[in-house]
Amino acid sequence: MDREQQILDLIRHNPFISQNEIASSVGISRSAVAGYIASLTKRGILRGRAYVMATANSVLCIGGANLDSKATSKRPIRSGSSNPANVQESCGGVARNIAENLGRLACTVSLLTVVGDDQAGQWVLKETAKLGVDTALSQVLPQEKTGTYTAFLDQTGEMYVAFADMDIYDKFDSKLLQEKWPHIAASRLVIADANLSADGLGELVKQCEASSLPLFVDPVSSEKAKKLPSNLAGVTAIFPNLEEAIELAGADPASFKDPDFAALAQAIRERGVQHVFITAGERGVFYSGDEGSALIPPIPTEVVEVTGAGDAFVAGVAYGILQDLPYMEACRFGIAASHLTLQTAESVSADLNEPTLQQTAKERF
Repeated sequence: MDREQQILDLIRHNPFISQNEIASSVGISRSAVAGYIASLTKRGILRGRAYVMATANSVLCIGGANLDSKATSKRPIRSGSSNPANVQESCGGVARNIAENLGRLACTVSLLTVVGDDQAGQWVLKETAKLGVDTALSQVLPQEKTGTYTAFLDQTGEMYVAFADMDIYDKFDSKLLQEKWPHIAASRLVIADANLSADGLGELVKQCEASSLPLFVDPVSSEKAKKLPSNLAGVTAIFPNLEEAIELAGADPASFKDPDFAALAQAIRERGVQHVFITAGERGVFYSGDEGSALIPPIPTEVVEVTGAGDAFVAGVAYGILQDLPYMEACRFGIAASHLTLQTAESVSADLNEPTLQQTAKERF
């Protein structure tokens, strides 16, 4: 057994062990132990004081956590008029939803977000923690208002229009990420949404590239995709819908009607991304990456509502990657998770769990 492993074993059994005690047990100088500790901390294997160990399969989700309101019209929506609707409030935010999905899939998952010092922020963090997500890294910002997302859906469950009040995420900057970097680096996989500020996204992509830390990115919207840096070499996988893919590829918006998925994906890969998943609704998911390219058809679904399906897809792919599957195969778990979510009015399906996901993927593919 090499000395680094000996040191890790000692720390695993006693996180509060002193460097002098480690030196005596291993048979090297205290200064040599300090060098090993510094190296392990820099690489993210140890986290901060008391030598907190990184969890082998941990996922850290970074980005939005909002109070969501959804109004679903009972009849075809009439502009400029009052429309009868059912209104629901729930926890939302792309990063938070992905984290909840992963928690339901028995993954070790944490959430790094920012909320206001208000009742909504307290409620979102509390409810998220109940679902198996570690929210200890999240920041409560004084005198700020928790992000809110208000969606109006037509009677079929398709989005008609939505409003986002998310000024708080301007505070989600590079300084905050630098402060949290030891914890970020301790994860096996990082998943971020584009709710972060532009400099925050740039810092995250740069640091993940430098540390060879796998990073998944959800662009959230075509507008927020503009905040991503031009060099995406630190992004392992990205998950745009068609509109977001057109923005990321710098393509003509008119191509939305008759898209060339291969060309869009190639343009995005030329920015440095290794794996591109373009979600295209009824047409399925176009994958392009180191494993080739393919349009993978969806599972036929009786759609109740589309909200949250994309978040479930990202979580399903991440679940597959954590099982050491190839990306194209992991995509099938993403499609299965999305299928289960589309059948519910909730942003995260209460029916989603590891056995159900595996069974759905097995039966449908």
